[in-house]
Amino acid sequence: MPISTGSRRGARRATLLVAVGLAVLLAPPLRAQEAPDPTEACDDHVLASGLCLGAEALADGFVNLDGGLRRGAAALGQVKLTLLADLDRMAGLRGWSIGLGAYALVGRRPTETLTGGLAPASGAEALPTAALADAWVQYAVPGRASLRVGQMAADNEFARADAAEYLVNSTFSWPVALTEALPSGGPAYPFAAPGLRLSLADPDQGSGLRLALFSGDPGGRYGEETEPQRHNRYGINPSFTGGALMLAEAVVGADRPGEAPRPWVLRLGGWYHNGGFDDVRRDSAGRSLADPRAGAPRRYGQNYGGYAIGEVALGPVAIFARGFYAPPGRNTVTAQGDLGLAWRDLPWRPQDTLSLGVSQAHIGREARRLDRETAFVTRSAWPERSHETVVEVNYNLPLGAVEIRPLVQWMLNPAAGAAEERRGNRALSDSLLVGLRLQITL
Repeated sequence: MPISTGSRRGARRATLLVAVGLAVLLAPPLRAQEAPDPTEACDDHVLASGLCLGAEALADGFVNLDGGLRRGAAALGQVKLTLLADLDRMAGLRGWSIGLGAYALVGRRPTETLTGGLAPASGAEALPTAALADAWVQYAVPGRASLRVGQMAADNEFARADAAEYLVNSTFSWPVALTEALPSGGPAYPFAAPGLRLSLADPDQGSGLRLALFSGDPGGRYGEETEPQRHNRYGINPSFTGGALMLAEAVVGADRPGEAPRPWVLRLGGWYHNGGFDDVRRDSAGRSLADPRAGAPRRYGQNYGGYAIGEVALGPVAIFARGFYAPPGRNTVTAQGDLGLAWRDLPWRPQDTLSLGVSQAHIGREARRLDRETAFVTRSAWPERSHETVVEVNYNLPLGAVEIRPLVQWMLNPAAGAAEERRGNRALSDSLLVGLRLQITL
């Protein structure tokens, strides 16, 4: 199948981003560091006493070799800035800190233009924009509790697996099961939402509990045919609409031994949303939505779900597993299971990391029944959705402040086999992506 002119332009953009990244590699190396913990005094990249600035840039390039929407290439670039203020150092307010975050993004979304899947190929995918991300104030008693209030993103702390850190596909951070269940995808990149978060004990380094309350729809009030990101594109239109989302996550596990992975950890979480949700199959009179006489979908007053995450470190190999569930009547994706590993301290190069992840999102029985009823009513070969599976393998190579991450993603049954209008209502074929991430942390 020949590659279109648009695809060639995408390939040139991907090549340009890779060339820029390689040029950076030739520059004098900078010292790499993790983003500073806002509950601690920052000692690096100091602008003033207690005030520090962090910066990160990445470039993602992808080529779809087969399947999905079409063959071709897409690339994107992102810059993130984080400003942290320790108010103890600056003004003598012990335990208080402020955090601000912003990002700028350019390029094309590989999922929208190439694969057509539910799971975004890159965790940095969004509309090209410059946007405010986080803006919060926090009070903390180290090792005991912290309370954070402001505009925040839940995916920074909830439902995460440490061993999935280097996996690029978005579902390994904020899962498809939550993106599909919550309005506008929930308070996760590219959105943040007004809310508060209470952390008890030390869930990051040992055991503890996280509780959070967020505004229900981070996209705000937008038209039925409007993409939520286009309504709140710059992150400066805080939304207080759509009810409220409540999250809870209990963490038990061994203490973190310095910079090494924790020997074991178990996270049990749940969420509850009191906004309105449509039935995926029936209208208010009980008719199938496939019936030409059907009216508006039946409404539920709430939605909910739960998840469990387990991790264990076996020498240099950290293994993770995640499971998510939501009820079928009001959710298209009702279950998701993830499994993966991160192999550090490789024999040939100890600082590199080899990562593998497999994720499968399952379509619920009510949504599948709707597909069967649609096929019956339309007397067509309307496909029945089942599941979407993502497999990713990547290799992270750090060189000073720069990380190079070649990767392969295999997406089986993109969009869970849903009817694709651009393909004559046929399901998409399996997609095979190769890509490269270049990431610089200052």
